Parts: sequence; structure tokens; C-alpha cells
Amino acid sequence: MPVLGGVVAIGIAVSACASGGSSSSTDASSIKVGVQFGLTGVDAGFDSTYQDGAKLAFGDIASSGINGKSVSFLYADDASDPATAVSVARKNVTQDGVSVLYGPAFTTTALSTMQVATSSKIPFYTPGSINPGLTSPLNQYTFAPNFSSDDVATGIAKLVKSMGVQNVGMLVEDDAYGASALTAAQTALGAVGLSVNSQQKIAATATDATSQISALKQAGSDVILLGVTAPAIAAALNAETSQSAYIPLVTFAGSNTSLDKIATSDPKIIYYALTPLACPLGAACTADFMAKWTAAYPNETPIVWTAQAYAAAEAFIAGLKNAKDDTPQGIVTGFETMQPYSSPELPCPIQFSTTSHKGNSCTNFYGITGGATTFFGSDVTDNTLTDGK
Repeated sequence: MPVLGGVVAIGIAVSACASGGSSSSTDASSIKVGVQFGLTGVDAGFDSTYQDGAKLAFGDIASSGINGKSVSFLYADDASDPATAVSVARKNVTQDGVSVLYGPAFTTTALSTMQVATSSKIPFYTPGSINPGLTSPLNQYTFAPNFSSDDVATGIAKLVKSMGVQNVGMLVEDDAYGASALTAAQTALGAVGLSVNSQQKIAATATDATSQISALKQAGSDVILLGVTAPAIAAALNAETSQSAYIPLVTFAGSNTSLDKIATSDPKIIYYALTPLACPLGAACTADFMAKWTAAYPNETPIVWTAQAYAAAEAFIAGLKNAKDDTPQGIVTGFETMQPYSSPELPCPIQFSTTSHKGNSCTNFYGITGGATTFFGSDVTDNTLTDGK
């Protein structure tokens, strides 16, 4: 995979001190961005997607530059481990003298990185994490352009209500991600007169969900919400087939190509996944992204989160362009006062303010059944996918 945009030009005046808490000096003509993702470990499939999308966006301005200013990106692997994420972020701040932290995109490592950013008073931008604790209550130094799990839950509650179900089961990952998904689901379902009637816990790395799906089936679940990430989603899909359960599955974490392949392999599976995009990947709204992606990575197929990662990185660049200097407060103000970043890939703009550092609240869904895919967009009230089921 080619590395794009190792050094790019950017229009920001640079101060002598790169950041609060940093002991390193900086080049007056450049700004350093500490980029970290879980390229190994449990989050690798998700975080590597975000690094690929970021590199594509950062490479857009690599050749032309902006106002003679360059930015260097220091890439690191945090191994999908919260403690390692802290170590990487601290090194970026104290040894490398970065002015802003970018990534990771997964909940547990993002929350750990946020702690370093807060204590060091360094701006932190997580392109993909949807944990509401990142932006509520307001954290001066943290910016999250993606929707939150609370927004996801609201969309899921509408979807579930439109299906006419009564008994809701939930498979919950036994970590911070699962806990936030469960809390959000309980609140959102309550608003539409439903509740989580039964739940089962599962490890993030689990490859077998037979007992959990069996228990939820025995509990009479009409639908199963998946507050889990990719390995456990795959386990749930496979368990549905092996047990002939075929209870509709709705995922909080979104999906990917391999998961969709499992869902389409059995025509009896009913599987719903959220998407951050305004249209199906490959349709008109993603044409610009797909052209750039194909040119850069001709042998790799992107997923919906790659396109969202690209848009989030483009918004990050827009915020840096809007900053008057590279001091922590200068960058914070740059994000807070930037114009809403509109992208054809996204259903609504990314916009920050002095009172909210969450970028948007828009979620869409697509469904798979009978081996075919249907895109729902934001209106799930006319749910034709399960009509007659």
C-alpha cells in the first residue's frame, strides 16, 4: 500500500513552542501532526481503514502546498491497546513536539488518547469514534466529526419501531464500547415505547456467539441489536445460520465487506447496518472519493468507513487552514470557527462550535436480506425490507 502525503503544505503560522507540555522545538515553517491508529490488535480492521482514508486526504495537498507552510505526519501503531495509546500520545507530545493529535478511531483507545490531550492541553481529533463521552460534556481539546452512539441509537430505535417488533434482545460487547451502546439503546428505545428485554455479553475478540444467540432466541427476541464490533458481528451472523435462528440483526458498529459477504451468503439472514454515507458506496455521491481511491489503491476495495474517514480528514485539514497559528488555542479556535465542511459523501456537513465539538448527528442505514442490499437513507419509517416477513 503506498504511503501518501508524508509531508504536506499547510497555511498556518507556527509559534516557537509546538504545544503545551511539549519539550521539543519545532521548525518555524512546519507543523507536526501525531497520527496514531490500531494497526495491529483487535481494532486493526477498523483503524487501518481510517489511516488509509486519512492518508488519501492528506496526500491531496502534498504537491501544491499552502502559503509555503508544510505539515509533517508522524504515524504510529497503538496496537489497539489503551495503555499503548497513552504511551504513543505522550511520546508525540513530549518528545516529538506535535501541535495536534489525530486518531485513533476506536472507542477505548480514543478515550485514553483524550486523557493525554486534556492533561497536555493539546488538540485531539478522532475521526471515527462515536462514544458520546468524547464530546459530552464539552472537552475543550477534543473534536469528534462523526455522529455519536446516541445518534445511532435514535436511528436504530426508529428502525426497530418501523419493524413492528415487541421483544428486543441485545448482544453487548464487554467493554466501554458495548456499555455505551447498551445505555444509548435503552434510552432511545424508551422514547419510542420499547426497551431492551434481554441481553447477552460477548468478548470483542469472540469468534463464536452460539450460546448468546441461542439464549436471545429462547428469550423470544424479535430483533437483536449488536452493540459489538466486527469479530463478534461475524460470530453472530454465523450463529444465525448454524442455528437457523434468522432473527433480524441490527448493528451499532456498522459493517464491512467481509461481514456483508456473510450476510448475503444466506438468503434467510436479515441484517441491518448503519452507514455514515449519503448514498451506497460506489453511487454518485461517492464518485469523487472512489476515483481518488482507485488511483491511489487500485488493488484494494474500500468500505463505507473509508469514505467517511476521507471526509473526516478533509474536514480536519479545513480546520487547520482556518487556524491563525499552531498554538493549542489557535487550532481549537480554528476548528470552532471553521465554515461547515460539506462533502458529497456525507448526509450533512461537519460543523463544530464553541459549545459543541461533535461534528454531526446524521446516520443512515442499509439492509440485507435474500442476498440483496437495500439502502434506506434517513427515512426508515417506510421499512419495505421486512414487509411480509
